[in-house]
Amino acid sequence: MRHFRALPLLAVMAATPVLAAVPLDGWGAYKFGLSPDAARAIPGHSFRAYSAKNLWNENKGAMGATTHPKINGVTYDFNLYFDDGSKLNGIELENEKKNVTLSDCGNAFLTLLGQQQKDYGAFAPVSPERKRDTSQTPPTSVEWKTEGGSRYELATLTLADEYAYAWRARKSAGANYLEVQATWSAHPDSKTAACVTGIKYAGKKS
Repeated sequence: MRHFRALPLLAVMAATPVLAAVPLDGWGAYKFGLSPDAARAIPGHSFRAYSAKNLWNENKGAMGATTHPKINGVTYDFNLYFDDGSKLNGIELENEKKNVTLSDCGNAFLTLLGQQQKDYGAFAPVSPERKRDTSQTPPTSVEWKTEGGSRYELATLTLADEYAYAWRARKSAGANYLEVQATWSAHPDSKTAACVTGIKYAGKKS
């Protein structure tokens, strides 16, 4: 009898779809491996002219959007990056808010991390932990922290005329990865400064 009573439950479990994480093959319709023209043809955003070389005259192209996507109520600058074969291999979304406290900037990062975790699963730190070393230039410490099901890093730089903080976490899938990040820096006496949060996709053609 116990065996037959369990069958309906097993049937329900088998019929319940398993939610898979969003694949790390780009962002939305912007898939790694697209040409500049193919990326430009995707509806929804407009782009400036494609530049095939970067500032150092390397064959690494870029194309910046004139439109600004909104993700979870936050508006971002939007840029695409291409390898030496003019194939899409990087996507960056960046938001800057001025006059933000250090605490609020940290909270903005944690909010962004939580939002991305819902789609991609748990994130992890990028750099090894290390204590502040005054012999380094600049002297920087890296501390690992936990939030929800993810871990992230907080790098702290302290100089006489500037304090800087950088939060970062990465989700990897083979050669591709997604990073969420935030930075805040100011004079030690300053209570507010610009907070820059970002989402970065990097990878190769699937």
